[in-house]
Amino acid sequence: MNDDFSTLFDFLPIGAYRSSPEGRQLRANPALVALNGYASEAEQIAAVQDIATEWYVDPQRRAQFLHILERDGFVRGFVSEVYRHKTRERIWVSENAHAVRDGQGRLRYIEGTIEDVSERVRAEEALRESEERWKLALDSSGDGVWEWDLDSGVESFSPRFAEMYGFAPGEIECLSESFVSRVHPDDETLRRWHRDEHLAGRTPRYVSEHRVRCKDGSWKWVLARGMVIKRDAQGQPLRMIVTHTDITNAKDAEALRRARDQAESADRAKTELLSHVSHELRTPLNGVLGFAQLLEQAEDLPAQYRPWVARILSSGRHLLGVVDDLLDLSSAQSGGMRLAFVTLDPVPVLQDAWSMLAERAHEAGVAYVPCQPNDTDLAVVADRQRLRQVFANLLSNAIKYNRPGGRVEVSAARAGTRVELQIVDTGLGMNEAQLERIFRPFERLGVEASGIPGTGLGLALSRQLVEAMGGEVRVASARGRGTTFTVALRAAQ
Repeated sequence: MNDDFSTLFDFLPIGAYRSSPEGRQLRANPALVALNGYASEAEQIAAVQDIATEWYVDPQRRAQFLHILERDGFVRGFVSEVYRHKTRERIWVSENAHAVRDGQGRLRYIEGTIEDVSERVRAEEALRESEERWKLALDSSGDGVWEWDLDSGVESFSPRFAEMYGFAPGEIECLSESFVSRVHPDDETLRRWHRDEHLAGRTPRYVSEHRVRCKDGSWKWVLARGMVIKRDAQGQPLRMIVTHTDITNAKDAEALRRARDQAESADRAKTELLSHVSHELRTPLNGVLGFAQLLEQAEDLPAQYRPWVARILSSGRHLLGVVDDLLDLSSAQSGGMRLAFVTLDPVPVLQDAWSMLAERAHEAGVAYVPCQPNDTDLAVVADRQRLRQVFANLLSNAIKYNRPGGRVEVSAARAGTRVELQIVDTGLGMNEAQLERIFRPFERLGVEASGIPGTGLGLALSRQLVEAMGGEVRVASARGRGTTFTVALRAAQ
């Protein structure tokens, strides 16, 4: 070894060595001697017999080292866990080496440097452990983790991330496309803007709500949150970690709320319009009925005009009934209806409502089976006038939609804290599709052309009135088996 090289060899701040291909130490500079815990080069050379088994914690590392050396002619950045030869303390080192050969190309010896990188390796290991704990915590919370190496373009995904979109672990990495290409086209522009703003350092973090296409082709709403965790000296992003939270259910619920609010708003507008129109109709209609009544009472009215006046009165009273129903319905829906609650027995109210319809039932050939309650304590809290109105609507329908020779049966019974009154008819009944629409205002269930009179307001109004009294109306029916309406009211204490 010449003097210049010997001087450089001795004064290198990191370890330098020369070793035989078989693994014996031939030279060691002072830095390497100190690293191995010896006092002199001679002491270390005498102590080291086999580098593979005495120095490497994993003896296979020597074979790997020699393989790289033979293949490339040099070794760079070869990091291994080794022993301080004398004290047996474990440390981490990084080796750089090259092969020195004779004129025939035979390996004479190996020269290289060794640097203690224990602090760096432990810091990297601590960082990896910290990241693994962090990823594990995110996975356990239900979030998926996406890591992006911007320098290489490599993306990696946690098992939970893959599962969220219907992929098996590792399957996303095998896609021919980048995962960001699965973002919904309508959301991509805004998502990219949020990401680029953060990559440029103009926002502290990346946050975006967008849709992502799953493996099965369906779309899932996610909340993406991320941050650049490594930048170069110029501030350019090198590594970014993003989490995805599934917010599909929340988005669906939000859409339902918006639809409900819009429907309620439209319903309120419709109710207000009906109320306003009904009020505007009532005044001129009362004038028409008033003058028609005067004509009816006039003694000198020619006989040929009396049927016409009777038709005016009949039609006017029908129209006035429709207007009254509209006003009642709008008042009940808006909560503006005033009710006079009293404690009463509902059975006489039911009988009273039937008495007003008995003649119509007789003309239709429908028999009435009166209520024979077994319970004596049937008192309820309700508005007498409105309850009679409800019973009249339900009984009227039971007559109109019954069959000739049919019957209407009524019953009453105590059911816990409620009293239930049932009105059962033997009509044609209804199918499931009709039952879903039966309480909608102006719904005639397809009988508009049958000649049966009606406006489709009675059941909607009856339900509103009963609910305003703290009760409920239920219906059960089947085609060909008739219909049963149940009015459940609060039992009096």
